[in-house]
Amino acid sequence: MKQLLTITFLIFSATAFSQTKEWMVLQKKGITIETFFPGKYITIQFDNYQWIEGEIREIRNDSIFINQKISRIVGNAWGLPVRDTLSLGLLAYAINQIYAMPLRNQQLGVITSGAIFQVGGAGYIVLNAANSLIQNQNFFTAQNLTGVGIAAGVFLFGKILQWNHPVKVILGHKYKLKSIKMGE
Repeated sequence: MKQLLTITFLIFSATAFSQTKEWMVLQKKGITIETFFPGKYITIQFDNYQWIEGEIREIRNDSIFINQKISRIVGNAWGLPVRDTLSLGLLAYAINQIYAMPLRNQQLGVITSGAIFQVGGAGYIVLNAANSLIQNQNFFTAQNLTGVGIAAGVFLFGKILQWNHPVKVILGHKYKLKSIKMGE
């Protein structure tokens, strides 16, 4: 019984010792959206507008140490898809150098980003103009302008969706990235 108690104590103390002492949180108006800790994969944009992705190695004294990695799916010798990972080394940056982060969990991103509406509206206008030129018809007829006006409205709707649903979070007044030490 004494040996079982000793083993149990050692296991629990080892797990308590392995916990991280510092982590980061992404907050929107004071509400935590995402938590980052060593071992988690992260994609960030720095204040020089360079995107970096990799695994967080350590968070210490308002600095983040990232093991920069690039992971892509490529074809092997038989044409089957395999994951290819390239490790570029350890980078250290101050947390206040982080400018933006991509948004996570965007469902129906093609629709909510407005891209499909912009492509559809612009495509209809270009196709209509090309058909008018090919068939030697007047582009500015009343029936034609109605369709082009609707297509322009669809394109504008897509542009409004794009403005309202950004693909990245710019840190500043609304979004903040904070370093938290255990015990604070």
